[in-house]
Amino acid sequence: MMANALDPNMPLYVDRATAPGHDHVIMTNLLARPRLPSRDAHAALPLYVQLREALRAEIEDRGLRPGDRLPTEAELEETYGVSRSTIRQAVGDLQAEGLVHRVQGKGTFVTTPKIQHVPVLTSFTELLRSQGYRPSHRVLDSAVVDAPARVCQDLEVDEGTPCRFLERLLVADGDPIGLSRTWLPLPVLGAHDWRIARGTLEGSSLYALLGEASPDLVPRHGAETIQPVLAGATEAELLGCDVGTALLQIQRCTWTAKDLPLEWTQLAFVPGRYEYRVELLGEAPTGGDHG
Repeated sequence: MMANALDPNMPLYVDRATAPGHDHVIMTNLLARPRLPSRDAHAALPLYVQLREALRAEIEDRGLRPGDRLPTEAELEETYGVSRSTIRQAVGDLQAEGLVHRVQGKGTFVTTPKIQHVPVLTSFTELLRSQGYRPSHRVLDSAVVDAPARVCQDLEVDEGTPCRFLERLLVADGDPIGLSRTWLPLPVLGAHDWRIARGTLEGSSLYALLGEASPDLVPRHGAETIQPVLAGATEAELLGCDVGTALLQIQRCTWTAKDLPLEWTQLAFVPGRYEYRVELLGEAPTGGDHG
Protein backbone atom coordinates (compact mmCIF):
# COMPACT_ATOMS: atom_id res chain seq x y z
CA MET A 1 0.00 0.00 0.00
CA MET A 2 1.39 3.37 -0.96
CA ALA A 3 2.00 6.10 1.61
CA ASN A 4 -0.03 9.26 1.77
CA ALA A 5 1.32 12.00 -0.45
CA LEU A 6 4.57 13.39 0.95
CA ASP A 7 4.23 11.48 4.21
CA PRO A 8 7.25 12.33 6.42
CA ASN A 9 6.87 9.12 8.43
CA MET A 10 8.12 6.89 5.62
CA PRO A 11 11.88 6.16 5.64
CA LEU A 12 13.91 7.76 2.89
CA TYR A 13 17.25 6.14 2.09
CA VAL A 14 20.35 7.20 0.24
CA ASP A 15 22.57 4.60 -1.38
CA ARG A 16 26.19 5.76 -1.48
CA ALA A 17 27.46 2.60 -3.16
CA THR A 18 27.90 4.30 -6.54
CA ALA A 19 29.19 7.61 -5.23
CA PRO A 20 32.77 8.47 -6.21
CA GLY A 21 35.27 7.17 -3.68
CA HIS A 22 32.93 4.53 -2.20
CA ASP A 23 33.28 0.82 -2.88
CA HIS A 24 30.68 -0.47 -0.46
CA VAL A 25 27.03 0.10 0.33
CA ILE A 26 26.04 2.51 3.08
CA MET A 27 22.33 2.82 3.75
CA THR A 28 21.41 5.92 5.68
CA ASN A 29 17.99 6.50 7.20
CA LEU A 30 17.55 10.22 6.69
CA LEU A 31 14.60 10.34 9.05
CA ALA A 32 16.93 9.58 11.96
CA ARG A 33 17.49 13.32 11.66
CA PRO A 34 14.75 15.87 12.46
CA ARG A 35 11.67 15.18 10.36
CA LEU A 36 10.59 17.28 7.44
CA PRO A 37 7.56 19.50 7.87
CA SER A 38 4.30 17.68 7.19
CA ARG A 39 3.20 17.70 3.57
CA ASP A 40 -0.39 17.78 2.46
CA ALA A 41 -1.66 16.70 -0.93
CA HIS A 42 -4.44 19.27 -0.59
CA ALA A 43 -2.18 22.19 0.33
CA ALA A 44 -2.09 25.29 -1.85
CA LEU A 45 1.37 24.47 -3.20
CA PRO A 46 1.47 22.03 -6.12
CA LEU A 47 2.68 18.55 -5.20
CA TYR A 48 5.84 18.85 -7.27
CA VAL A 49 6.78 22.02 -5.34
CA GLN A 50 6.18 20.24 -2.03
CA LEU A 51 8.33 17.31 -3.13
CA ARG A 52 11.02 19.61 -4.51
CA GLU A 53 11.27 21.46 -1.21
CA ALA A 54 11.29 18.19 0.75
CA LEU A 55 14.24 16.96 -1.29
CA ARG A 56 15.95 20.35 -1.08
CA ALA A 57 15.69 20.21 2.73
CA GLU A 58 17.42 16.82 2.71
CA ILE A 59 20.19 18.10 0.45
CA GLU A 60 20.79 21.42 2.19
CA ASP A 61 19.83 20.78 5.82
CA ARG A 62 20.10 17.06 6.52
CA GLY A 63 23.72 16.37 5.68
CA LEU A 64 23.64 14.83 2.19
CA ARG A 65 27.11 14.96 0.70
CA PRO A 66 28.21 15.62 -2.89
CA GLY A 67 28.04 12.32 -4.75
CA ASP A 68 25.19 10.89 -2.65
CA ARG A 69 22.51 9.26 -4.78
CA LEU A 70 18.93 10.39 -4.40
CA PRO A 71 16.22 7.72 -4.20
CA THR A 72 15.05 6.36 -7.52
CA GLU A 73 11.76 7.43 -9.06
CA ALA A 74 10.23 4.14 -7.94
CA GLU A 75 11.43 4.70 -4.37
CA LEU A 76 10.11 8.26 -4.31
CA GLU A 77 6.80 7.10 -5.75
CA GLU A 78 6.51 4.44 -3.03
CA THR A 79 7.58 6.83 -0.28
CA TYR A 80 5.47 9.84 -1.15
CA GLY A 81 2.62 8.42 -3.23
CA VAL A 82 3.08 10.91 -6.04
CA SER A 83 3.18 10.30 -9.77
CA ARG A 84 6.32 9.86 -11.86
CA SER A 85 5.58 13.12 -13.68
CA THR A 86 5.47 14.97 -10.34
CA ILE A 87 8.79 13.42 -9.34
CA ARG A 88 10.43 14.31 -12.66
CA GLN A 89 9.24 17.89 -12.42
CA ALA A 90 10.53 18.26 -8.84
CA VAL A 91 13.91 16.69 -9.60
CA GLY A 92 14.12 18.64 -12.86
CA ASP A 93 13.78 21.89 -10.94
CA LEU A 94 16.61 20.87 -8.61
CA GLN A 95 18.73 19.91 -11.58
CA ALA A 96 18.11 23.28 -13.23
CA GLU A 97 19.30 24.94 -10.01
CA GLY A 98 22.48 22.88 -10.05
CA LEU A 99 21.73 21.03 -6.80
CA VAL A 100 21.59 17.59 -8.45
CA HIS A 101 22.69 16.00 -11.70
CA ARG A 102 21.61 12.89 -13.55
CA VAL A 103 23.99 10.17 -14.71
CA GLN A 104 22.52 8.00 -17.44
CA GLY A 105 21.90 4.49 -16.17
CA LYS A 106 23.09 5.25 -12.63
CA GLY A 107 20.67 7.72 -11.08
CA THR A 108 20.48 11.26 -9.71
CA PHE A 109 23.27 12.52 -7.48
CA VAL A 110 23.90 15.52 -5.27
CA THR A 111 26.12 17.90 -7.21
CA THR A 112 29.56 18.86 -6.00
CA PRO A 113 29.52 22.62 -5.26
CA LYS A 114 31.14 24.70 -7.98
CA ILE A 115 34.16 26.85 -7.36
CA GLN A 116 33.22 30.45 -8.05
CA HIS A 117 35.69 32.52 -10.03
CA VAL A 118 35.23 36.14 -8.99
CA PRO A 119 36.52 39.24 -10.84
CA VAL A 120 39.23 39.98 -8.27
CA LEU A 121 42.96 39.94 -9.00
CA THR A 122 43.86 36.95 -6.85
CA SER A 123 45.67 33.66 -7.34
CA PHE A 124 44.06 30.27 -7.86
CA THR A 125 45.42 29.22 -4.45
CA GLU A 126 43.94 32.22 -2.65
CA LEU A 127 40.60 31.86 -4.43
CA LEU A 128 40.18 28.22 -3.45
CA ARG A 129 41.27 28.73 0.13
CA SER A 130 38.74 31.55 0.52
CA GLN A 131 35.99 29.08 -0.45
CA GLY A 132 37.13 26.29 1.85
CA TYR A 133 38.97 24.10 -0.69
CA ARG A 134 42.44 22.60 -0.42
CA PRO A 135 44.36 23.84 -3.48
CA SER A 136 47.41 22.28 -5.08
CA HIS A 137 48.96 22.01 -8.51
CA ARG A 138 51.23 19.78 -10.56
CA VAL A 139 53.78 21.39 -12.86
CA LEU A 140 53.56 19.83 -16.31
CA ASP A 141 56.16 22.07 -17.96
CA SER A 142 58.53 24.88 -16.96
CA ALA A 143 60.89 26.40 -19.51
CA VAL A 144 62.24 29.63 -20.99
CA VAL A 145 60.59 30.17 -24.38
CA ASP A 146 59.95 32.96 -26.86
CA ALA A 147 56.54 34.55 -26.33
CA PRO A 148 53.92 33.53 -28.90
CA ALA A 149 52.51 36.27 -31.12
CA ARG A 150 49.23 36.43 -29.17
CA VAL A 151 51.06 36.95 -25.88
CA CYS A 152 53.27 39.66 -27.37
CA GLN A 153 50.23 41.42 -28.81
CA ASP A 154 48.19 41.39 -25.60
CA LEU A 155 51.06 42.37 -23.31
CA GLU A 156 52.44 44.86 -25.85
CA VAL A 157 55.95 43.42 -25.78
CA ASP A 158 58.36 42.85 -28.66
CA GLU A 159 57.82 39.73 -30.71
CA GLY A 160 59.96 36.88 -29.45
CA THR A 161 60.40 38.31 -25.94
CA PRO A 162 61.82 35.51 -23.75
CA CYS A 163 59.36 34.32 -21.09
CA ARG A 164 59.17 31.85 -18.24
CA PHE A 165 56.52 29.43 -19.46
CA LEU A 166 54.61 27.41 -16.86
CA GLU A 167 51.99 24.75 -17.54
CA ARG A 168 50.21 23.45 -14.44
CA LEU A 169 47.38 21.07 -13.62
CA LEU A 170 45.17 22.81 -11.04
CA VAL A 171 43.74 20.64 -8.29
CA ALA A 172 41.02 21.19 -5.65
CA ASP A 173 40.70 18.72 -2.75
CA GLY A 174 42.71 16.20 -4.74
CA ASP A 175 40.59 16.43 -7.92
CA PRO A 176 41.94 18.00 -11.14
CA ILE A 177 39.69 20.85 -12.20
CA GLY A 178 41.68 22.98 -14.62
CA LEU A 179 44.78 23.68 -16.67
CA SER A 180 46.90 26.82 -16.48
CA ARG A 181 49.39 28.02 -19.13
CA THR A 182 51.35 31.12 -18.14
CA TRP A 183 53.97 33.33 -19.80
CA LEU A 184 56.03 35.72 -17.61
CA PRO A 185 58.37 38.10 -19.52
CA LEU A 186 61.98 37.61 -18.42
CA PRO A 187 62.86 41.32 -18.85
CA VAL A 188 60.38 41.97 -16.00
CA LEU A 189 61.27 38.97 -13.84
CA GLY A 190 64.98 39.64 -14.18
CA ALA A 191 67.13 37.80 -11.63
CA HIS A 192 64.00 36.50 -9.87
CA ASP A 193 63.21 33.99 -12.62
CA TRP A 194 65.03 31.12 -10.86
CA ARG A 195 63.04 31.71 -7.68
CA ILE A 196 59.72 31.66 -9.54
CA ALA A 197 60.67 28.50 -11.43
CA ARG A 198 61.81 26.64 -8.32
CA GLY A 199 58.89 27.83 -6.17
CA THR A 200 56.22 26.67 -8.58
CA LEU A 201 57.87 23.25 -8.79
CA GLU A 202 57.61 23.08 -5.00
CA GLY A 203 53.88 23.86 -5.12
CA SER A 204 53.81 27.49 -4.01
CA SER A 205 51.27 30.04 -5.24
CA LEU A 206 52.56 31.97 -8.25
CA TYR A 207 51.29 35.33 -6.99
CA ALA A 208 52.74 34.68 -3.53
CA LEU A 209 56.12 33.90 -5.13
CA LEU A 210 56.03 37.08 -7.19
CA GLY A 211 55.25 39.17 -4.11
CA GLU A 212 57.98 37.49 -2.06
CA ALA A 213 60.51 38.02 -4.85
CA SER A 214 59.90 41.76 -5.09
CA PRO A 215 57.15 44.31 -4.34
CA ASP A 216 57.60 45.44 -7.95
CA LEU A 217 56.37 42.02 -9.16
CA VAL A 218 52.97 42.16 -7.46
CA PRO A 219 50.16 42.27 -10.05
CA ARG A 220 48.24 45.52 -9.59
CA HIS A 221 45.72 45.50 -12.43
CA GLY A 222 44.63 43.14 -15.13
CA ALA A 223 42.05 42.19 -17.72
CA GLU A 224 40.18 38.93 -18.37
CA THR A 225 38.22 37.51 -21.26
CA ILE A 226 36.00 34.42 -21.06
CA GLN A 227 34.91 32.03 -23.76
CA PRO A 228 34.04 28.36 -24.21
CA VAL A 229 36.57 26.00 -25.82
CA LEU A 230 36.45 22.31 -26.67
CA ALA A 231 38.73 19.89 -24.86
CA GLY A 232 41.37 18.28 -27.04
CA ALA A 233 42.96 14.91 -26.34
CA THR A 234 45.53 16.36 -23.91
CA GLU A 235 42.98 18.37 -21.93
CA ALA A 236 40.55 15.45 -21.83
CA GLU A 237 43.17 13.06 -20.45
CA LEU A 238 44.41 15.47 -17.78
CA LEU A 239 40.97 16.67 -16.67
CA GLY A 240 39.20 13.33 -16.90
CA CYS A 241 36.60 14.44 -19.44
CA ASP A 242 35.66 13.44 -22.98
CA VAL A 243 37.31 14.91 -26.05
CA GLY A 244 35.06 17.72 -27.27
CA THR A 245 33.76 18.61 -23.79
CA ALA A 246 33.04 22.34 -23.54
CA LEU A 247 35.51 23.94 -21.12
CA LEU A 248 35.36 27.38 -19.54
CA GLN A 249 38.41 29.30 -20.75
CA ILE A 250 39.60 32.41 -18.92
CA GLN A 251 42.39 34.49 -20.38
CA ARG A 252 44.11 36.90 -18.02
CA CYS A 253 46.71 39.63 -18.56
CA THR A 254 48.24 41.47 -15.60
CA TRP A 255 50.55 44.42 -15.14
CA THR A 256 52.62 45.80 -12.26
CA ALA A 257 52.04 49.09 -10.46
CA LYS A 258 54.54 50.61 -12.92
CA ASP A 259 52.49 49.26 -15.85
CA LEU A 260 55.09 46.65 -16.78
CA PRO A 261 53.62 43.56 -18.51
CA LEU A 262 53.81 40.80 -15.90
CA GLU A 263 51.67 37.83 -16.88
CA TRP A 264 49.67 36.24 -19.68
CA THR A 265 47.70 33.25 -18.43
CA GLN A 266 45.18 30.99 -20.09
CA LEU A 267 43.01 28.91 -17.75
CA ALA A 268 40.69 26.10 -18.82
CA PHE A 269 38.22 24.60 -16.34
CA VAL A 270 35.73 21.76 -16.34
CA PRO A 271 32.37 23.63 -16.19
CA GLY A 272 30.80 21.13 -13.82
CA ARG A 273 33.24 22.21 -11.11
CA TYR A 274 33.85 25.86 -11.91
CA GLU A 275 31.74 28.89 -12.71
CA TYR A 276 32.35 32.59 -13.29
CA ARG A 277 30.50 34.91 -10.93
CA VAL A 278 30.00 38.64 -11.46
CA GLU A 279 28.01 40.89 -9.14
CA LEU A 280 26.12 43.69 -10.88
CA LEU A 281 25.02 47.00 -9.43
CA GLY A 282 22.31 49.21 -10.87
CA GLU A 283 23.00 52.83 -11.59
CA ALA A 284 22.10 55.26 -8.82
CA PRO A 285 18.99 57.34 -9.61
CA THR A 286 19.82 60.73 -11.07
CA GLY A 287 18.26 63.94 -9.86
CA GLY A 288 14.47 63.96 -9.98
CA ASP A 289 14.17 60.45 -11.45
CA HIS A 290 12.24 58.35 -8.95
CA GLY A 291 10.35 56.16 -11.41
